[in-house]
Amino acid sequence: MNPLLLITALFTLLPAIITANPNADTVTHTPSDTSTQAPTESLATPAEDAEKTEFIHRTLEIDDQEYNWTIMIPPSAERGGPAILFLHGLGAGGTRGTAHLRYGLVPAIERTPDDWPFIVIIPQKTTRSDWDFHEDAVMQMLDIAIEEKLIDPDNIGITGLSQGGRGSMVFAANHPDRFQAVAPVCGYAQLAYNKEGKRTQFPGMTEYQAAMTGLSEKLKDRPIWLFHGSDDKVVPAVTSRVMNMTLKSMEADVKYTEFENTDHNAWDPAYAMPELGHWFSKHLNN
Repeated sequence: MNPLLLITALFTLLPAIITANPNADTVTHTPSDTSTQAPTESLATPAEDAEKTEFIHRTLEIDDQEYNWTIMIPPSAERGGPAILFLHGLGAGGTRGTAHLRYGLVPAIERTPDDWPFIVIIPQKTTRSDWDFHEDAVMQMLDIAIEEKLIDPDNIGITGLSQGGRGSMVFAANHPDRFQAVAPVCGYAQLAYNKEGKRTQFPGMTEYQAAMTGLSEKLKDRPIWLFHGSDDKVVPAVTSRVMNMTLKSMEADVKYTEFENTDHNAWDPAYAMPELGHWFSKHLNN
């Protein structure tokens, strides 16, 4: 069947997809530790005898805006080796250079560094605007890390949560030669916050379909693993369900994992999965 016709059919069936379970090959996972279902303010506490993770804190000024960004070097990673770019969600922005390290991938790596043998680049944006408006700054951060021989330019993956989930897809779509694998967590296809950080109006079905199709078309040639919570009240799971089916219609290398009873916080169970770190290793060490 023509992929475009299938995509149109998917959007015609959108009301059913919203309430139905995802297609049969989707993994459904219920976290065994309910304490991971809400964001935590504390960072992970590795074993006392564990090697220390190194954090290098930097600033970058571009277009009269100063960004904080951090280079995380776990004991399992090698300088000059593969890297992951991690994009935080809406609530972790700011100017203090700390909130972007509290949630998601960073504490997960501190808990199980052996599963994540990567240098991690962690930018912090200063406004509520979507990552689309901070793309140039983030690409400059990667260029700096490459110039300093901290990371391998040919082995970079990207992931992010919520607003960062969208950012990870947009950046991977715009820079197909830069990112070898993409893992968006509870992301969305349409622009949600404009350059001034104001909430945008949700698009009509035609515009939403165009955003989903356009993004999928640009992502189809890269391995992608989507994650979402089935009961997400902030970004409904239908976003990742339709993205998954759209990519499958394009014969992309796509996986989709959906979690139960997590609401919007799909990132704790996603980044706790050792399989995700191994998946990145597989695609970043070819």
